[in-house]
Amino acid sequence: MKLPTRISLGLVLLACSSQAGWFSRGGTDKADTKNAQTPQAPGAAKQAPETKAPPPPPVEELAAADRDHTCAAGLVFDVYRNGASADPVRVEMSGGQCETVAAFEAAVSRAVCEHQAACHVRDGAGRRVRRCSELSKNSAQPGVQPGLIPRAYGVKRDMRWVFPTEEVGFKRYLPHLQITLTTLAEEPRLFALDNFLTEDDASQLIEDALAISDDEHKLTRSSVGAKGYTVSSTRTSENAWVKDTKTAMRMKRRAFELLGFDHYDERMADGLQVLRYNNTNGYAAHKDYLDRPRGLSREAMEPSLGGANRLATVFLYLSDVQHGGQTVFPHAPRPLQASSLPALESRPLDDEVISLRDAQVSSDKYSWEPRLINECYTKLAAAPKKGRAILFYSQHPDGTLDQMATHGGCPVLSGTKWASNLWIWNKAMPFGSSRFQSKDDDNDSGGVEVAVSTTGVSAEVFWVGSSGEEAPMGTVSPGDNLRLNSFVGHSFVARRNGAEVARYTVARGARAWAVPP
Repeated sequence: MKLPTRISLGLVLLACSSQAGWFSRGGTDKADTKNAQTPQAPGAAKQAPETKAPPPPPVEELAAADRDHTCAAGLVFDVYRNGASADPVRVEMSGGQCETVAAFEAAVSRAVCEHQAACHVRDGAGRRVRRCSELSKNSAQPGVQPGLIPRAYGVKRDMRWVFPTEEVGFKRYLPHLQITLTTLAEEPRLFALDNFLTEDDASQLIEDALAISDDEHKLTRSSVGAKGYTVSSTRTSENAWVKDTKTAMRMKRRAFELLGFDHYDERMADGLQVLRYNNTNGYAAHKDYLDRPRGLSREAMEPSLGGANRLATVFLYLSDVQHGGQTVFPHAPRPLQASSLPALESRPLDDEVISLRDAQVSSDKYSWEPRLINECYTKLAAAPKKGRAILFYSQHPDGTLDQMATHGGCPVLSGTKWASNLWIWNKAMPFGSSRFQSKDDDNDSGGVEVAVSTTGVSAEVFWVGSSGEEAPMGTVSPGDNLRLNSFVGHSFVARRNGAEVARYTVARGARAWAVPP
């Protein structure tokens, strides 16, 4: 049978992928990934294809492709913007151009990055590709991408690769790491990571944390702020910093590989923090990205302007928890698919949860714990389970900071929660490690410790962001000072019963703030 010219040409352009099984999968390729069929990861149960596979190329073309894997016939592929799941640009390249790195990257750059050679190119698993044959082979691996047409992603050279979400419930397999990403939410960009760590890894990290004896890194009450050590009533866990044990280093390097970094760089990691949350312990809603300290230019910590900040968080659950202990994103609604995604909390705020909440935490309507517990059972929340991991981004693909990534550690209502987190930066930190800097740095770019006191009724203290948003910092009571680790120029407000009683902006040389009675 003689094929129509257009079909024959398309099959010739795809012939270089035949040995990798390109035409062995069913399904119809669609630009709209919401409706695209998802290839299965190895070991997954096979499902019958909904549509018939396209007819194979003529035998002589397949034979030629078996001998030559350099895409000599050329390639048709779709180019997406970094992190995008829709609106691709279709690109057709001839065989002569396809295997030239400069021509391949220029074609992708012209499609989505505006200027020639403005992008580097990634496949659906985040691996860097430099020519058509690599893209064709990688894209044909089961589970890497939806659809049949190879997908290339153009990442601007001063930006970091960000995984596309496709849709809630979408599973993406990373063959080079043997990890499966499941999309849990699109805003914020939240994924479950299957096989990032094992239960043995989880147990070993706990052992490593408990074995630390030096005061700087051993398990102790968790602090807040980017520098120094400041205890806050909004964070009641304990934490230890596991620096260079075999398991810790493997987790850190694995996180860098997951995020598409070409190599591991300690200057882009805050260290591996192991956390213990006992009964009622939690952490109020907060952001992982950091505010710009006084003395640094705006560009220094704005990734969209070429600066550095925390790109993403890899959060590891090291134990099971009977009740509570979720990671909640209070700005995001609970997905309708929550009950079908084991990594998400799907339990409602029922009578048992309310009873546990009321029996263990303050009933003060201005306290953060009861409000957060309610959100843990009504909003987007990841459920803890030993050996589970999640990934969420603090930056959008264009480098702007994502306020939807605001999250909290839900108070434990029954049991003990062990967890660990890795903060990965898009570039080397502009001021060194935010965890291990000295708290005695008195210049404007360093931290300022402010002692908050009052002689009147207790007051709640909140940090005030540049756009007016507020984040709880703790309670100040007569005879019980609240210590804030902040920076010159930061602002705070004190409230009693929700009403503002005082505002304070940190000034050079300031060390104390007396809230009026």
